[in-house]
Amino acid sequence: MTQNEPRERLHNEPNPSFLRRLTVATGGGMFLDGFVFATIAAVIAGTAFSRELGLSPQTLGLISASTLVGTMVGGPLLGYLTDRVGRKPMFIIDLCIFLVASLSMLFVTEAWQMIGLGVVLGVVIGGDYAIGSPLLGEFAPAHNRGRYLAVLEILWNVGYVVAFFVGFVVLSLVPDAWRFVLASSAIPAGVILLLRHGLPESPRWLLGKGRVEDARKVFAEVGVDPAAEGYLQEPETKTQWRLLFSRAYIGRTAFASLFWVCIVMPYFALTFFQSEVLSTLGIENAVVGALLGTMIALLGAGLGWYLIDKVGRRPLLIVPMFVCGIALTVVAFGDLLGLPVFVNVICFFGYLFFYGIMSILCGVYPLEVFPTSVRTSGLGLASGVSRIGAAIATFLVPVGFAAFGLAPVLLALAAVSFFGGLISVIWAPETAQKRLTETGARVVQDAKKMGSETVRHSTA
Repeated sequence: MTQNEPRERLHNEPNPSFLRRLTVATGGGMFLDGFVFATIAAVIAGTAFSRELGLSPQTLGLISASTLVGTMVGGPLLGYLTDRVGRKPMFIIDLCIFLVASLSMLFVTEAWQMIGLGVVLGVVIGGDYAIGSPLLGEFAPAHNRGRYLAVLEILWNVGYVVAFFVGFVVLSLVPDAWRFVLASSAIPAGVILLLRHGLPESPRWLLGKGRVEDARKVFAEVGVDPAAEGYLQEPETKTQWRLLFSRAYIGRTAFASLFWVCIVMPYFALTFFQSEVLSTLGIENAVVGALLGTMIALLGAGLGWYLIDKVGRRPLLIVPMFVCGIALTVVAFGDLLGLPVFVNVICFFGYLFFYGIMSILCGVYPLEVFPTSVRTSGLGLASGVSRIGAAIATFLVPVGFAAFGLAPVLLALAAVSFFGGLISVIWAPETAQKRLTETGARVVQDAKKMGSETVRHSTA
């Protein structure tokens, strides 16, 4: 390392304190996502909620699915709006809506109100997926962009664990306090909103819209050289939804959506179905088992965070996909093969560990493979498709278990993981250490086919 290198690195990257603040402000949205899912699950598991609202099993199902349905809509819709109007305004508006919806939980008296608020929360959560990761990624330096973005996925697990403890403790002591548990997400939301206030617009988005002087002001504010990270190579382009399905990008759209589906489909199914699986494995206390599983997945995510910029994206996706498929296959055949119980338990929790490793890529790959003009649109679409897959899994798994038993269901989920590994081998690019202008661009004969008004520019 030369004497000038530290100074050059500081000059070519945003101010470290700014990056830390932006990471926390962005990761707060992921924290809230996990938090909301856990609070709703905790409340539904209690008796006071269903008794007071007079809920049927069907209505409970609608409530549990409401947030998931909202994310299907929110990701693509708010992602597109963010590409049109900017990252900064949507970053604030999105969380303000979340805060109001959370506080409204204190006044729920009917099932339809709960369902409606669940959908609204899901819409803004899905939108935050599409807004937050691209905003952070467009500021983060190429050499460790993966670590910054991977923190977001880790915070989802942290939010889930924190909310699970809060819900479990509060409802154990005061079962009728379910409204306060549901509204408790307003507390971290308020803190995160304060952190987001005053954050600048993405200079990549500004340059893409031709607002060069505004971008230069942002560069001066965060202390970065405009020539760094390929900022000045950012082409001025229009936001066009059809670009995601153009000849140049349809493969990336398919990859970003399908690999995400193959990660979350088995996980969401096993999360909602975990008590039956754990009972089969000989773990009687489902609460303890669920907590242990969440912590193991969190450890896996931590390892993934450490490795993502060291080994690259491809191996961190391909290897865990196949390991997850093998682990679920072993658990499925555990009883038939007469394997010891501890083998099945190790394989099940091994699945959760390797799921955690590759789960961090859900917030990394989708934003790296699309250009700035449709980056949030592409990520929002991929997140919406992933939630459709999760919803299908959570609906079909109980039906399949009742009709065929545990082993066929686990084999089907293993097949999803194997399919994810296969498409990753074929389609997954290596985007580590590369600038977003490289990873999101592509050489084509006619630049207008990319939704761009510029001439061709080079890519990695």
